[in-house]
Amino acid sequence: MVKAFETELVALNTILRRAQGVAAPVGFSVETWGHLDSYPAPTATQPAGRSLPLAGGLTFGAFPIFEYERAGKMIREDTGETALMSFNVNELEWPLYGGSKITDWGSVNTEAFLQPVTGTPISGLPRYGDALVIAKNSAPLWIPLPFAAALDVVAMARHEVVESYQESVAAVTTRLAGLRDPTKRAARLASAKAAAATMPNGDAFLAQMQQAWKIEEDQAVLEIGPTGGTGKGLAESTRALNDVTSWLADTSPADRAAPACYVTAAPSLRGRFRHGTEAGCVPIVTPNYKVFNATAARSAAQVVLITPIARCFDTANTHNLEANSTSPAGCSANRKLVQTMDVEAIKAWLK
Repeated sequence: MVKAFETELVALNTILRRAQGVAAPVGFSVETWGHLDSYPAPTATQPAGRSLPLAGGLTFGAFPIFEYERAGKMIREDTGETALMSFNVNELEWPLYGGSKITDWGSVNTEAFLQPVTGTPISGLPRYGDALVIAKNSAPLWIPLPFAAALDVVAMARHEVVESYQESVAAVTTRLAGLRDPTKRAARLASAKAAAATMPNGDAFLAQMQQAWKIEEDQAVLEIGPTGGTGKGLAESTRALNDVTSWLADTSPADRAAPACYVTAAPSLRGRFRHGTEAGCVPIVTPNYKVFNATAARSAAQVVLITPIARCFDTANTHNLEANSTSPAGCSANRKLVQTMDVEAIKAWLK
């Protein structure tokens, strides 16, 4: 199956290599290489891995050619850095669109993301965020995430924070118990007295050690107390978790099932997460795996996302030096590739 997928990538490479803008390179050399990729860690909404097509892609690089003299000989090189372009096959993950994860979700593993901005098409290809899309199936690449599911992720993120503080409290409590344990305390004192007996000012050393033990014990008590960093953090994170779980419990079934959206600039959780559709609230979505034809071979290419786009195509931004470079390599070649590649041949290649 992997070999069959490799054959598909080779076919894509053939189509791209004959694009008029890069077929006979002048001032640069073209390199392409393929790779097999994996889907992110499984989530509750992700289909079983074996029901999804293989994922991977093809990377295109146009490297500038340099000539210089060394020891009386002319040296020609085409190595170094350049702006790469990826043709991501059968991948629908949010990083490809150039977006960022919702801060309120912390490090929780989720496929959901803020719906990418629809940009101006390039060479007839639809642009979403930082990606151009080529697909045979007209089904949307993503579907709305229910409001309850969006808050569930918040709850999971906040539960992780609570667990972290609980572990810290447990560690400090264990350390405090050791400091207060009569047997361990007696052993520490005996060890300190033995050391003090070898010193010219042993009584001062012994007093210093006893003071240090008291400070350590007091600091541990303070740390897990209501005003200490760990104790206060546990109380605050528990309240934050209870806030979202109670909000979920009070939400009606209709609102729980409504599409979720997000207002990044809102100062409160209830201001950021909303349900339904309203101006200024960005829809929260999740990959639509139904875009894949379940009857096609797993090695078949079905969707291509070309990334990144802003790096080489946003030439209106005068600060985007790569996009506005006069070099025939890098961005200039990437643009020519997209402008001259046989899109119809790519669509015919898709299953």
